[in-house]
Amino acid sequence: MRYIILAIILAGLLIVGMFGSRGHKFNETPIEIFNDMDRQDRVNAQSTSDFFADGVGARKPVDGTFPIGFSIPDKPFSEGDAVEDGFSLTGTYFNSGQIGDYYGDGLPKEIKLDNQFLERGKQRYAIYCAVCHADSGDGNGVIRPFGNGGQIPIANLHDARLSDPSNPNYSPDGEIFSVITMGKGLMGGYGGAIPAKDRWAIIAYLRVLQKAKIESELEGAETANNN
Repeated sequence: MRYIILAIILAGLLIVGMFGSRGHKFNETPIEIFNDMDRQDRVNAQSTSDFFADGVGARKPVDGTFPIGFSIPDKPFSEGDAVEDGFSLTGTYFNSGQIGDYYGDGLPKEIKLDNQFLERGKQRYAIYCAVCHADSGDGNGVIRPFGNGGQIPIANLHDARLSDPSNPNYSPDGEIFSVITMGKGLMGGYGGAIPAKDRWAIIAYLRVLQKAKIESELEGAETANNN
């Protein structure tokens, strides 16, 4: 039995001696079974590369493509650069929610407001927004009980600052578009997940939710007064 124990100890020492421990300093590259991608082939800026026939490491964009967040080539902002199903973050009101240095209000001219568009907004809202803001928009989504004892600061989308244009802190449509795109506070940005047109669809549906709640409250108040 003691020989078995001795063999196990020797085997352990052999393994430690061969592979060492992570964090120990060596003059030579240690033996690695899994290198966790510590070293990868890459091309430094302004350097050459034997991989490409022309020897140039830095590559130009593929013809017909452009980076997200930039305008469509050969189409200036003055002519409108709205990408109907894209994710652009700059340029016109459609893509940024801003008119100059200020947030705009109302839907962009590229949007056709109809039942189909509102239905799309309702669908996207249910997918991306309702989990936090709830189906009704009151901020009591399904995640609220699971964070910080139910004290997660989730916005009530019916607050006056979000629904009443006469409120001095009112957030116009363009600002809400920007928050959906970039995020705010604990809310992450959805600009990379929700195309610009769908963000406007969500806003259009939100305005319907807000209007319905206001009308319901007015109807309830009128009924109470009549009684």
